[in-house]
Amino acid sequence: MKGFEAIPELLRRGDATTVFSMVGNTNVPWIGHGLKTGALRLVKTRHEETAVNAAEGYSRSSGRIPVCSVTQGPGFANAINGLVSAARTHVPMLVVVGESPSTKVKTTMNLDQRALCGIIGAGFHHVADVSELPERFADALTAVRWNGCPQVVSIADGVLTGDVELPASVPEPAEPRLPDVESTVDLLLAARRPLILAGQGAILADCRAELEELAALTGAQVGSTLRANWFFAGHEANLGLCGNWAPALVRKALAEVDLVFAVGASLNTYTTGDRQVFPAAKFVRCDVDPDTVPAGADPEVSLFGDARAVVRAVLDACRARGLGEPRRPTAGPTVAEVQESVLKVDVGHDPARGLDLREVFRAFDEHLPPGRVVATDAGRSLKTLPTLVSARSARNWLIGNSFGSIGRGLGLAIGAAAAHPDGPVVLFCGDGGFMMAAQDLDAVRLNGLDLVVVVTNDEQLGAEVKYVEQYDLPPELIRQTLPDIGHLAAAFGGIGRVVRTPAELAEAAAAATRPGLTLLDVRIDPAIDCADALKENA
Repeated sequence: MKGFEAIPELLRRGDATTVFSMVGNTNVPWIGHGLKTGALRLVKTRHEETAVNAAEGYSRSSGRIPVCSVTQGPGFANAINGLVSAARTHVPMLVVVGESPSTKVKTTMNLDQRALCGIIGAGFHHVADVSELPERFADALTAVRWNGCPQVVSIADGVLTGDVELPASVPEPAEPRLPDVESTVDLLLAARRPLILAGQGAILADCRAELEELAALTGAQVGSTLRANWFFAGHEANLGLCGNWAPALVRKALAEVDLVFAVGASLNTYTTGDRQVFPAAKFVRCDVDPDTVPAGADPEVSLFGDARAVVRAVLDACRARGLGEPRRPTAGPTVAEVQESVLKVDVGHDPARGLDLREVFRAFDEHLPPGRVVATDAGRSLKTLPTLVSARSARNWLIGNSFGSIGRGLGLAIGAAAAHPDGPVVLFCGDGGFMMAAQDLDAVRLNGLDLVVVVTNDEQLGAEVKYVEQYDLPPELIRQTLPDIGHLAAAFGGIGRVVRTPAELAEAAAAATRPGLTLLDVRIDPAIDCADALKENA
């Protein structure tokens, strides 16, 4: 078969059949053939970065490997912001791109894509000859499943039209060697207040059942990093979100923890609060990458390997020591108590200026169905959202703040909507981030998706308020208004409305599950920072 016919078949064999793309000259042949034969599904976007962000949302909400494809040179350059974010937070996806610099075709579109992947931290696999297609795709799929990082597959000139014979099957990767776990068991059994902390790697390894069993054997409380928010939803010993964004009531409990077993968490300074969140704790970490040095902790023990396999080994070691009866964990605050503690803090809200953002979040938490998928953008207004808007699992709650880049949330939500056609999928974003990607509301229309977009609108670049005050600058510098939200939504086949009052908020939240696109311009109090509610004791 030809190279352009082989690529869809290799992706089908690898169970990576949903492609996010703004198609171009280097991917039209193989994507088109995949659609023609039924091997692939295409989700169209209006921008290459949105294609990467949507692939991330699909990956994180479904657990399946997506494919993103962009054209070489400018297309790849447009995708870099999304790739940086996906690489830094270990999001599994394949990115298929035409070779650049091109070796056979003279073009102004040349770009050293291999070098950029090295800088970004994405894997790079180059198919120099059509005969290499099976091996390179197998290598990329193995790598993406092992370390959860995006893998870029570069297709050289001539590969699409060359002839190749695919092997009957792809060999299975060898089982990794497990680390010694006895010292970890020693620390767990000696701890008075242990905590099992789940991060992104725990989601990728799908090891909640194993971690809950370990918590029962050791009497550990459980919690999660921001990237794994609601990982332990419904667990009786769940402290919830741990780290810089943890409410004061949770941080009080975390201060008593004397051992943190971090599974798939990088233990960065945001999780440990520059080492202030867990002042009395020792650390054990489980990670796939021996080269990663935790910036926020000095672990006593480091276990390298797949999280589920490592935790199972720890469980086996616990049982070998005769542990079998559950140990009751130390009681902690309930989800309802934590949420109420955040809502009670006086942050200076004046209803005449707009809605209290915390009440906005609470209204949607109360009215959205339990199976909702929540996606966010980045921005200062979202810090109470992980606590106040719940989800049934970490795959139903997608934080979009990696790399500190606003504007990525809409892409994440589009990918989640593609993965969850039964919905609902709800995006919370600020007005600035929303307008950075608003053209891809058209992806909702093009692909027949259902999506609710809640724009928390303070009519300014809120994160910059402090600089206006510090340098005594005119407030108009950061002021901005949205276009008419009703007309904007209608242009993309949806409905839109402005929400100004508590009554309008309740009505909008209750009606937020209609099919198609729903766009809500929610006017919030611009003079307060609701993140202050995380700092005060209730």
